[in-house]
Amino acid sequence: MVNKKLLSSVRFPFGEIARDTAKSAYRHECTDAAGAMAFEMVFAIFPCLLVLTALMVITGTPPEAFNQLIVELGIIIPPPLLAIVEENIEHLWRSYQSLFFFGILGVLGPASASMSTTMSALNRAYNVMEKRSFLKRRSLSLILVISMGLSLVALFNLFIFGEQVVVWMDANWAFLDIVPSLGNILHSLAGFGGTLFVVASIYRLAPNIRQRWRDVLPGSFLFLLLWSFIAGGFRYFIQSFSYYNVIYGVLGGVIILLLCAYLLALILLLGGELNGVILQHRQRENNAGAGAD
Repeated sequence: MVNKKLLSSVRFPFGEIARDTAKSAYRHECTDAAGAMAFEMVFAIFPCLLVLTALMVITGTPPEAFNQLIVELGIIIPPPLLAIVEENIEHLWRSYQSLFFFGILGVLGPASASMSTTMSALNRAYNVMEKRSFLKRRSLSLILVISMGLSLVALFNLFIFGEQVVVWMDANWAFLDIVPSLGNILHSLAGFGGTLFVVASIYRLAPNIRQRWRDVLPGSFLFLLLWSFIAGGFRYFIQSFSYYNVIYGVLGGVIILLLCAYLLALILLLGGELNGVILQHRQRENNAGAGAD
């Protein structure tokens, strides 16, 4: 009987789950919550760049790793804003100590507020009440934000280490001539794994409910799938319709940045809604199995 319960817990009708996820997202007003999250994200972006730059200096990571990580993770920064960042990166590199302090102050407030909004939205996705104290909730938000920053720095160094490994393998192993894109594959896998871990951590720790890591994987993979399509679409748009820079200038870059932040927040919430729906289906299946006994 135990085996039948385990099998029934994973036999979900995918069409019904997709429909319930869409209904749940509409009922919980995910589009409104995503707008609030995106607004707070944008305020945290440039202080976050200051903190990341300072951490890169502290850990000895070269600045070239920043652009490489942006590409590997599929993060779209509009060209006008990216040009501003590149112009000032050398100055940030020289004055990282003072900027680290001010960057920390600038990023923790908006980023933790955005994470707090995410917690509330994910609680609605799981149909649970927020019973944690304000202090515990805010502390968890800060811990998640800091952990995400440290994860990005770890990915910086992983990319650099991966390049050294590929160079060594290229010099010692002849089969790399047959697979010349091995380095790109390794970098993509590192970006995929790092993003999956960060998103799964948010899904597991943010809502006020105990979960296993495997319980949050469906939403995490949905986030990666949707973000890959969105990032690819923005990349194609920027490459094919670059004249928007001529027409809108920096304002066009800000519009793209806001849209990216909104879509990022929305698909993050959709992944949480999917996890919540699957959990509810599993609970109904288990209750039905218990009633049959």
